Amino acid sequence: MATREQQRRVNAMVALFLLSFGGLMVFSLIYIAISEGLLVPKSTIAADFRDVGSIGEGSEVQLAGTLIGKVVEVQFVTERYACNPETEDFGRNARSDDCEPWMFCAQTGEDPSVGSCAELEEFSGYDSDYEGCQGPGTCEAAEHVCVTRSFRQRYRGVRWWGQAGWCVRYDVDSQRIRVSMEVDEDSLESMREDSRASIVLNGPLSSPRVNVSVGSQGAYIQDGDRLQTASSLIEDALALKEEIDRIAVEVERGLIGLTALTDALSDEKAKLDIDGIAENVAAIKSQLRGAQGLIGAVLNDPDTRSDLSKTLRDVRREVGDAQAEYATLERRVKRTLRDVERAADGVETLVDGVLDPQKTSLASVLTNEEHGLERAGNRLAENTEEAIGSGREAIADVDAALAEVMRSLEARQGTLGRLFYDPKPLYHLKSPAAMSRVNTVKRLVRWVTMDEAGHAREPEDEKEGEESAGAGESEKENAESDEDSSDSAAPATERAAGE
Repeated sequence: MATREQQRRVNAMVALFLLSFGGLMVFSLIYIAISEGLLVPKSTIAADFRDVGSIGEGSEVQLAGTLIGKVVEVQFVTERYACNPETEDFGRNARSDDCEPWMFCAQTGEDPSVGSCAELEEFSGYDSDYEGCQGPGTCEAAEHVCVTRSFRQRYRGVRWWGQAGWCVRYDVDSQRIRVSMEVDEDSLESMREDSRASIVLNGPLSSPRVNVSVGSQGAYIQDGDRLQTASSLIEDALALKEEIDRIAVEVERGLIGLTALTDALSDEKAKLDIDGIAENVAAIKSQLRGAQGLIGAVLNDPDTRSDLSKTLRDVRREVGDAQAEYATLERRVKRTLRDVERAADGVETLVDGVLDPQKTSLASVLTNEEHGLERAGNRLAENTEEAIGSGREAIADVDAALAEVMRSLEARQGTLGRLFYDPKPLYHLKSPAAMSRVNTVKRLVRWVTMDEAGHAREPEDEKEGEESAGAGESEKENAESDEDSSDSAAPATERAAGE
């Protein structure tokens, strides 16, 4: 039977074992937490991929091959990535790189510095599906860009299998797979704007993981930022496959053409044509050897060669003179452009002075509304319109009166109507007695007028002589009036008889 001392020894050993086991468990838990990074502060970053393969929640995230975290979420998104078309993949100091390597920056508004990352559509294989263009901004259709040689040199990663100088449609809405990653906070010190996330395989049988490259330029990546991605091994393999398929198609087309050529050469007619061509070539060679024809003379005749050389020298001299004239003209044009620029600056200064309301010059007063000339002009225009309206009304009244008078004349009414159509007043006016009365009234008026004017009266003898002369003149006038009245009385009498 165990004694009390043995019982205490057993209890102590059991307690020691339990303490050792508990301490081992705590140490294991701490070690596991440290190895898993559970005790390290975490940050969340994201990356948008076109294809993630078998990446899922729990996949490892590495920084240059070193484990820094894991994937926490994978989801599909449709995004528009902002960029600057003026600096994207262009320039030296202010160069930006906001788009993926296979994308370019397309302008999306009036502002040339605002754009979105876009991706070209795949080449359809038919040239008729595309319109030609000359350069940037020459494509009329919306969401189309002119793919030129300079465009392909600027965006070398953009894939396009067609020719240069075509308008190609693009898409700014990118459908991607967003991978959210939880990484150690201290690892952000090695990530910058030029860091790239990619999907890699550490071995043939290893699971795919996300690897982030160490950055050296740009701002540091912060918690919640998005990393740009680089093409993965799978994407590179698919691109290589597409390239191989395209080369295979070209080789197949070449083989088809070679087969058609072989079939054509096996034809008897084609053989005869080839023999004829060979005979013609042999005849040309014989003519060249015998200095026959133009080419033979040039190659064999010294005089012809000298003339040709002289002609070439003259042409070179003329070209040199033309180049000198062009250089002179270019200098003159540049000088003229400088003069035009100075004149434009002067005109701009003059316009600014004219448009300045503080100026009191005539041009400024006439062009600025603050001086009240516009209101005065408006009032003048209104008064002019009123005067024109009144004039139009007066003209209308005169037209109405004239129309009334014409109607009276046509109806032989009134004094004028009777005077125009009745021959009796005209006959009485042209009678000798009426004419003598008129002459007497004329002399009386002349005498009264001279007397009232204060002139001395003439002697009686002179007046009598004048009266006798006037009587002779009056008799002569009466005789002429009698002849006129006799001439006009006959038609008037005839009209009266007719009436």
